[in-house]
Amino acid sequence: MDHTPRQATTTGQQFEAGTPLELNAALSNMVSSPTLAINEAVARRRAQGQETIHLGFGEATFPLHPVLRQALAEALESTGYAPVAGVPKLRQAIAGYIQRTRGVNCTAEQVIVGPGSKPLIYALLRVLDGDVLVPRPSWVSYNPQTRLAGRKAIPVATDPTDHHRLTPSALTEAIVNGRAKGAKPRILLVNSPNNPTGSMFAEEDVAAMATWASETGITIISDEIYAELAHGWRSHVSPARFYPTGCIITGGLSKAFSAGGWRLGYAILPGGELGKELGKALRALASEIWSAAATPIEEAAIAAFTLNTDLETYVRRSARLHSYVTHELYLTLSELGIACPRPAGAFYLYPDLAPWRDALARLNITTSTQLAQYLLDTWDMATLPGTAFGEEPATLRLRLATSMLYGSPQQTDLWHLLSQADSLPTPGEAGQEVKLDLPELAKAQERWKEVIAHLNGLSQAL
Repeated sequence: MDHTPRQATTTGQQFEAGTPLELNAALSNMVSSPTLAINEAVARRRAQGQETIHLGFGEATFPLHPVLRQALAEALESTGYAPVAGVPKLRQAIAGYIQRTRGVNCTAEQVIVGPGSKPLIYALLRVLDGDVLVPRPSWVSYNPQTRLAGRKAIPVATDPTDHHRLTPSALTEAIVNGRAKGAKPRILLVNSPNNPTGSMFAEEDVAAMATWASETGITIISDEIYAELAHGWRSHVSPARFYPTGCIITGGLSKAFSAGGWRLGYAILPGGELGKELGKALRALASEIWSAAATPIEEAAIAAFTLNTDLETYVRRSARLHSYVTHELYLTLSELGIACPRPAGAFYLYPDLAPWRDALARLNITTSTQLAQYLLDTWDMATLPGTAFGEEPATLRLRLATSMLYGSPQQTDLWHLLSQADSLPTPGEAGQEVKLDLPELAKAQERWKEVIAHLNGLSQAL
């Protein structure tokens, strides 16, 4: 196709015409989110009859609780636009929820509601000043959103030998390196429990990070979407407890309440005058982009954040089941000699296959992207490569999501599983051995044994 600009004439005037549908050069290399892309790829494979063990997509798949189902049914006639910041009763409910579950003082005026925490994080990156410190590895959308916001992403090293721990010394080193390259570090974006590693910050590390940020004048955006899904052996602690004047919390319904499709998120802004100015700017931006979250969803979500014993039981049991399945696969990986941080929350594992680097090289596999493709093509196992989370290509780490290993999509079967959750011990604690019958989990465990046996065979032949 000839893209040579041509001279166009209209009403006697000449101008240089461009090509229709020409892309913004800054966005021409953007690709779909890897998590969404792998989920669609698995769906295509299964539609074609190809067996696939789905470890690529992290979605809470338990059935919606009847309390929320009823609340949505009652809110269907709420068809008017909601306020930009959210329905007042919902903001009040979220403020109370944050105080109960995070131990963070919060008022309704500090709450901004949006169509998911993901767009809220992006909006915050647009309205806040400065470039962004992004731990490596981190969720797939942090780096792209930073670039879309016109900011520089400054990688921060984490310690892979200690649950990918984030330390003040690593943060300081990242700031020095960033400033040397002309960046202006002003924001730290963190996620605990963490996607992709399944790790969670220890309380002393959260306190140290918050103190460092306060002393350095750095704003923390704390993505706490998995906060309710702690596995029990380590407690979730928000940095806002130690740094209320400079920490923003984001969260939503998608993980703890298995309601990702509702697209309902919140941001908790600091109090005081600076927090009010941030809220004003965030509401102004939201008013020009999404106007408001869907009103029926907002009205129904009030029930999710209002104190309710049945809902609390549902969330607790969901967390326990996610913990059980993730820990069971973790034990299999550990028995196979695969280095992997012990999962502390959410439903993720982050194994490192570096010990089999030479064996993989015989298969012309030298990057995590090639490794993930090999596992999909040869072993029918969907994973995500470490490169999707900001790792260097030669790093042979993968992210495994365990939330699709419950098997039957029938709600009665899933409710039965939830009813058994209270009998499951906290990982690492002594107690009666309980084993759930989960064929998809067993299949994933056996497949990993087959993969490692094959790689061990290649290693012995070297």
